[in-house]
Amino acid sequence: MKWPFLLAVFAVLTTSPSLCSHIITDCGGSYVSFSGQSNNSIDITQVPGGSILLSITAINIQPLPVGVVLTKLIRREADDVIVPCLDGFSGSCQIDLCDFMINYPELISIPVAGCPIPPASYVFNSNLVFNELWLPVNGNLQNATYNMRYELKIEQEVVGCFTLPIILSTDGV
Repeated sequence: MKWPFLLAVFAVLTTSPSLCSHIITDCGGSYVSFSGQSNNSIDITQVPGGSILLSITAINIQPLPVGVVLTKLIRREADDVIVPCLDGFSGSCQIDLCDFMINYPELISIPVAGCPIPPASYVFNSNLVFNELWLPVNGNLQNATYNMRYELKIEQEVVGCFTLPIILSTDGV
């Protein structure tokens, strides 16, 4: 009786899709460290219409005060093109973290009411959406690799940083 059950479990485990290679890499900072990965099952994200759901852990050893700026830099690897800020938060933008958490809770689910953000270990999800705004920026996008860099800054000090490589494609659009 155990063998059919074990074979069924083995079949499910070996045929289930694995998570893709969107891995968050911490790149330093004075008091916030990051780790995490994508919950997507494929490596290539379609534009428009695709998204990447990230599960992120941030370990904060000091309070983050009002005025923390999230700086995003998105660079295409093949030709070093920087994606401009598209709509205030898509692309390479500078965003007030506290305002972002309050005004766009559907994009980043940090379990705090606002700033200051107390020291703790936070696990949250962020959904990166690639809509039509990306099409004119990307041009002929056939499996292009982009490097995304996120920095948390207080004045000019980088207090936390992570990078994330992604592959975008308009193939099939």
